[in-house]
Amino acid sequence: MVFVSEHPVSITLVLLSVGIVLWIVGARRGSLITASLAPVCALAAIGVAIASWLIETPADQGLRTVHALVDAAETGSIRAAKALLSADATIHMGSRDAPGDDRAHIERAFDSFAGRHRIEENSIWTIDARTLGDGLASVDITCRTRTASSLGTVPTQWTFEVARQSDGSWRIVRIIWRAVASERPSLKLL
Repeated sequence: MVFVSEHPVSITLVLLSVGIVLWIVGARRGSLITASLAPVCALAAIGVAIASWLIETPADQGLRTVHALVDAAETGSIRAAKALLSADATIHMGSRDAPGDDRAHIERAFDSFAGRHRIEENSIWTIDARTLGDGLASVDITCRTRTASSLGTVPTQWTFEVARQSDGSWRIVRIIWRAVASERPSLKLL
């Protein structure tokens, strides 16, 4: 069901296309049975659309959490940004398998949003979320950001792993800074 709720447009279009084909084939051949399957496909497409609207997946929660983090970073709301981290959050440079640094380092980086790395302009180019399991999502994001310390707009690529906590809230458990200006980032940049 997660696949259906995370890909409703594709599935709905396929169902509607099959329904149209069945209706045309049934009408040309004079087959009432074949043509009568078209409304079934249309009803199934409507069902998929409704289900995707009603069911909230971990990917949906991940998107919501990452959007909240981006909003907090853009406005310099350091407290709000820190509140989105799990107690054991880590940051990794370049890839998920790279050695990670702890939450204290992430918090120091967030503190710089109020000063030297204050975000002056930011735009999200791409954002994609997927469910990794029950209570776990991954969100990939590409941004173009200009900070007080940068000479211009800099492209960055990130992956955020977001998990449901024991209290039911969703928090960022892992930040993977994949690239800055097409290069592997360094903790010194933070």
